[in-house]
Amino acid sequence: MYLLNDTIVAISSAPGPAQRGIIRLSGPEALRCAGRVFQGADENRLEDSPGWAVLSGRCRLSDHDPITCPAQLYLFRSPHSYTTEDMAELHLPGSPALLGIVLEALLGAGVRPAGPGEFTARAFLNGRIDLTEAEAIAAVIGARSDRQLRAAEKLLDGQLHRLCSQLTERLSESVALVEAEIDFSDQDIEFASLGQLRRQMESIHQDLDSLLSRSVTWDQLSHLPHLAVAGPANAGKSSLVNSLLGINRSIVSAIAGTTRDLLTAPLKLPHGECMLIDTAGLGDVTDPLSEKTQRLSRRAIATCDLLLWVLDASTCDLSRDRTAGPPAELNPPENVIVVANKIDLCPNGLAGNLPRDRMADSIIEVSVLRGDNLDALKLRIDKTLRNNLYVDCSSQTIALTARQRQRLLAGRESLGQGISLLSDDKTVQLELVALELRSSLDSLASISGAAVTEDILGRIFSRFCVGK
Repeated sequence: MYLLNDTIVAISSAPGPAQRGIIRLSGPEALRCAGRVFQGADENRLEDSPGWAVLSGRCRLSDHDPITCPAQLYLFRSPHSYTTEDMAELHLPGSPALLGIVLEALLGAGVRPAGPGEFTARAFLNGRIDLTEAEAIAAVIGARSDRQLRAAEKLLDGQLHRLCSQLTERLSESVALVEAEIDFSDQDIEFASLGQLRRQMESIHQDLDSLLSRSVTWDQLSHLPHLAVAGPANAGKSSLVNSLLGINRSIVSAIAGTTRDLLTAPLKLPHGECMLIDTAGLGDVTDPLSEKTQRLSRRAIATCDLLLWVLDASTCDLSRDRTAGPPAELNPPENVIVVANKIDLCPNGLAGNLPRDRMADSIIEVSVLRGDNLDALKLRIDKTLRNNLYVDCSSQTIALTARQRQRLLAGRESLGQGISLLSDDKTVQLELVALELRSSLDSLASISGAAVTEDILGRIFSRFCVGK
């Protein structure tokens, strides 16, 4: 499926205009083909350049066109390159049209267009990286949040590879013991007792359980908790949203009912992100449009992960309601933060209508106009999400792709079957135990690519961008 004896080329920078664009070549003819379009300032041949070099010069757009453009060429000689092959990168002005012209000129020089992820595939096939690192590179490129990026960096650092290597090494010892017992079954030699072998396998099984229990999926990491901002009309919800975001995302007016739709924007917090939703104020329905917008608001309240219930502190008496929260008929989520806004309009803050001993636990009083307690509100939001809704991304947590998790589950199942065979009161058939151990070993080895099919490689690298 993947050829390693030819030279490939692709645009490896992001699509669209930019200050700089990159064209990447890899393979035995990379330097010769790059020399067909690039002329260094010192006019030395690329083949004579040292093992790693950055050369300044100009790039010809075609053999028959005198027009050139400024360029730099980054040269990496085998085996000290990303793919372990000779590599060259042309750094040019980031005009898509210009990059396309130079790419056509290189294709005319005899190189082949690279397929999706083919540079990383060559790095894997040539032993530069293992399969977990290849998948981590794709995860880094596709990360859409800080949590995903941190999880991908741990994979790239080899955390999963090291854990799987330790497990496969221990499994290999168990396989060797069982197969030695089978090979010398006709002789009075015992390499390990069945009890000792079972305990060894159970220990590996427990470690697999532990690894799976502290793992998360990429789908879990991609989900942002939804934080709805709701409450009576004209309580200052849109002003609060703008203050939390630091931008004027929502229209603000003294006229009640200004917000007519659900407005969403990501909110960055100290320990993660959430999707902030500004809803229309709840109150009397005056026309079909307000009825529709309030229906949307009620749906957002019922489906969000965390609700900010915003009240106008200058017009409501919070001491009458022990909860001061949203009405039960709105089906609010379990996690609710009550925000008493506009304390700048209260003569003595909320001292007249809210018992001070309940402040820290139930209600946060803020003034969006003056900025009072907005930082404290952000910290309360972050703490609530961290305690209840954020996916754990501690140093012990490992994010797994669907393929990696499936392989770990398959390895654990086969190992469990082998343990069951050893625990059977009937005569133990070591050949079946060895078969289950081999199956478990193959499943774990396929995570890092030690045992993997071309079909699996095709599915993994097809998710990459061309040029990566």
